[in-house]
Amino acid sequence: MAVFQGLDGELRILEYGDSGTSYYLEVLFCSMDFTGPISRPKTEETLILNRGTFDTDSHYVEGSDEAKLAPLPVTFSARLADTTNSQALSDWVSGVTTIQGKELHDWRNHFAIGGVSVPAFADPSKVVYRLEVLWDGTNDYGLQYDGFYFKPGECTVNEAGDSLTLNVTGEVYGDVSRITAFSSGYTSLV
Repeated sequence: MAVFQGLDGELRILEYGDSGTSYYLEVLFCSMDFTGPISRPKTEETLILNRGTFDTDSHYVEGSDEAKLAPLPVTFSARLADTTNSQALSDWVSGVTTIQGKELHDWRNHFAIGGVSVPAFADPSKVVYRLEVLWDGTNDYGLQYDGFYFKPGECTVNEAGDSLTLNVTGEVYGDVSRITAFSSGYTSLV
């Protein structure tokens, strides 16, 4: 039995592609520290007792949808090298929307939770993308995160004697889905 290893993994950030060409940026795993949910949570249920007694008239009621709509945390890191790929990644994470002369279009108004479109953000400057992560094996395992937001002020750079590491913290506002291949029709940004 083969076991998935971090070296088998790749992460891609995808923009929406309003310009006719849709771009992605590839991030290979070095630190192997990707952390993200495999699905959205469900609503909580509350047990209603019959005047404080558990009997056949007791039942559950569904709670607020807030729990299943809350943004979900995702973190990963990447070692930076003196390459255009590292520069593009650093720019993309910092909120730049034009990289190497190519305009990035975000996924606002193009993603949903359970088939229902997510409402517009109160902050019109908030941009979200699609994040896909895939581990290669006999039966590929991957996840797609729609509405991924890079949290400004929480993405950091750490210096060590042998490397410079970009630590990315973000939130997922849309669906989380299983994938077995990356989305097609995208062109590499660099």
